[in-house]
Amino acid sequence: MASGKSLLVLVSLISLLLLLFVSAVQGYDAGRHAVARSAVSRRSRVGTRHLQHGRTASPHRYVLAEKKQHDPGTPTRTAVHHHPRHHQTPPRLLQQPSRGKRHRSHKHRVRNWIIGFVVGSIAGVISGLVTSVLFRLVLNCARGRYRRRSGTVIFTPKLIKRADQLAFLEKDDGLVSLTVIGSGGCGEVYKAQLPPEREGEEPKFIAIKKIKLQPSNESAPPQNLSDEESRQLDKWSRQIQSEIRTVGHIRHRNLLPLAAHVPRPDCHYLVYEYMKNGSLHHALRAHRAPGPEDAGDSSTSSSGISVSTTTETAGTALPWPARLRVAVGVAAGLEYLHLSQRPPIVHRDLKPANILLDDDMEARIADFGLAKTMPDEHTHFTASKVAGTLGYIAPEYHQTYKFTVKCDVYSFGVVLAVLATGKEPTHDFFTQVDDIGLVKWLRRLMQDGDLAQAIDPAIAGQGFEEQILLVLRIAVFCTAHEPKERPTAKDVRCMLAQIKS
Repeated sequence: MASGKSLLVLVSLISLLLLLFVSAVQGYDAGRHAVARSAVSRRSRVGTRHLQHGRTASPHRYVLAEKKQHDPGTPTRTAVHHHPRHHQTPPRLLQQPSRGKRHRSHKHRVRNWIIGFVVGSIAGVISGLVTSVLFRLVLNCARGRYRRRSGTVIFTPKLIKRADQLAFLEKDDGLVSLTVIGSGGCGEVYKAQLPPEREGEEPKFIAIKKIKLQPSNESAPPQNLSDEESRQLDKWSRQIQSEIRTVGHIRHRNLLPLAAHVPRPDCHYLVYEYMKNGSLHHALRAHRAPGPEDAGDSSTSSSGISVSTTTETAGTALPWPARLRVAVGVAAGLEYLHLSQRPPIVHRDLKPANILLDDDMEARIADFGLAKTMPDEHTHFTASKVAGTLGYIAPEYHQTYKFTVKCDVYSFGVVLAVLATGKEPTHDFFTQVDDIGLVKWLRRLMQDGDLAQAIDPAIAGQGFEEQILLVLRIAVFCTAHEPKERPTAKDVRCMLAQIKS
């Protein structure tokens, strides 16, 4: 209904602009014709006057005086010049109307040129605006940006064909019957099934991520907020909506696309495709029971929640070829965010919990482009108001509190180390060694020439030791202390692709 009204308003505006344009052109043409008729009339009058004057004019008559010898008393005849009633105008006076006519003709040409320029400029501006509006409308329709009065925006029509399928999110109790698959500082993640389009259709599942709009004073109800807190809340709400709509149109095979956005007065719902294989964090721990290092682990996204999780059960370890494939996919996704987007999109919280696995075990980076819209109190690591996750944060961030693309490269280097060693930065192992942290431990082993000690026992002895050691060297390269010494995401992707081949 809203789209129909918008289209009607657009058509009415275009019709009005075209009517104004036609009226201006007609007025301009009428003015030109009037000027032309006036000039012809003046020329005809001048020609008639000259013709009549030529017919009535008579030559001058001169009476020559007779010069004779006469007596002094006799009067002398002098030449008498008789002027006719209508005499011929001297040539000098005949030239004056011709000069005035040329002057008036020049003035008319200048005026016509000015009028034409103004009308042409207005017509060009109007046509440009109409063309840009139509182009934007067609582009939005092609990209799948469909809006309803409720504010629901669908970015993936292939998954969610109609906004009515998400109508339950507009109710206050729409999430009561859903299964919670994750939780964090800013909300929860729910698993839901889309209503089938027709009978016998295979069910489709989605993950709904809830972002709560909370002021800094969480104990104060929304109606009791101060004016400053209300302005900050409105500003953040507009900012996150802008970021969400920007991220919603980003598409890459190694990025988890945003399927839909449902804004609410007190929260935002972000809808994703459900990844039944869960995250890389859980896939790396599927072969063993949870240990002490998993208590309070970092399996949360940058906004404090995981987009998709699975229940940890004992099983086979993720083989090395699958791990290397995940590494190459994540590097390709980072390259797209850093180099193909303007301005570059910095993830800020890259870690195994934010890397999801699709049905083909292909890596999908989640929560990209949204971390910078989250307040500090909603991030996972809040001890010193630092965004990100402990162990994955680049060292320069603690001094500058600014994330760059090289910070993402550092975090990816830690992810590579986790893939090869099977140990996360919070593993209890690092409390038993002299080196504090995964990165320092790897750097010491590399200096001692004993990197083989770092290989995950679950994948050791399977003939991939050479590839694993190369990945560990790339991990040390990516986690260099100085940002300028780290490679770009494109360089990392090329190095990993050569290992894979």
